[in-house]
Amino acid sequence: MSGAFEPSSAGPPAGSPSSAGSPPAAPPQDPQRAAPPRRRPWLRVAQILLVAATVYFLAAYLARSWASIKEYDWTLRPGWLALSAVAFLLFYFMQTVFWWLLLRGFALRSPFPAAAATWAKSILARYIPGNVFMYLSRAWLSHAQGLPLDRVTAAMVYEQALGVCAALITMALLFPFWEYRPGLTALSLIAIPVLIALLHPRVFAPLSAWALRILRRPPLDVTLGFGTVLVLLGYYVVSWFVAGAGAWLLARAVTGLAVDALPLVIVANALAYVVGMAAFVFPSGIGVREAVFTASLAKQLPGGVALAWALLLRVWVTVIELVFVGLVVAGEALLRRRKRTA
Repeated sequence: MSGAFEPSSAGPPAGSPSSAGSPPAAPPQDPQRAAPPRRRPWLRVAQILLVAATVYFLAAYLARSWASIKEYDWTLRPGWLALSAVAFLLFYFMQTVFWWLLLRGFALRSPFPAAAATWAKSILARYIPGNVFMYLSRAWLSHAQGLPLDRVTAAMVYEQALGVCAALITMALLFPFWEYRPGLTALSLIAIPVLIALLHPRVFAPLSAWALRILRRPPLDVTLGFGTVLVLLGYYVVSWFVAGAGAWLLARAVTGLAVDALPLVIVANALAYVVGMAAFVFPSGIGVREAVFTASLAKQLPGGVALAWALLLRVWVTVIELVFVGLVVAGEALLRRRKRTA
């Protein structure tokens, strides 16, 4: 596998790759440059008002639907609930493996426990408005390991691009289960090779440079080989099926949602992620993701019940996320302590 994960140059290299445990050949970029530009006070106020308005409307809708929520035949099936927890834990574990593979793709030899702990710690910062602090914290933690920030930044750019493209491909594959229309189904299938083509180095390099220029960031110095991108993209698509299955298993556990709704929930989960990424002003897509889930499951569940389940899903995933972070960080600390005493 390691032979396939080789970086391709998109310009002059920023420095020779570092080996595990050794500093990079060139001094890493000053991490202070990764700090986000200061936002104007009125933008921060507008963001707070927007989030508050979204929460208010969701709460008002929940209040209006309270009667149907109380009358609904809620269930609690521990077996399905346990399977949901396993699915989400597997999803998060897959994300840490993807991050480690991305680092290897850019010739960064970070031990898997350290890479997994870095990824796990950084995701806790995404609940801060703007989502940028997740990337800043990961940059700082990676810099502390002696990894060059230019290649770590490139890995983070690819992580987001692969995640979004994989979510869109998942939606395209399962679109007929969402709403079957021959014309739209054909368009969704045509979108798959287009999305894959966008990740080709000759296309992705100028596209990412354009996006990073808007964000006032320098372009990528290196890109991944297309073969590596295809392998990672396939892995990411599988992970979206796992996450969607975890969401459906929770719905099955508490609402008795039928098996034929599984593809719909997988699509809704992927769509909620993409919309949440687009609405980056909302911390972790709060409110936006719940609205997407409620609208997506309107034909399967009463509106109030769908919203209540979406809110429960938010709490459920957050709890599992915290458990996963705790397990990974504790495991990495234990391994590091054993190495010291060995």
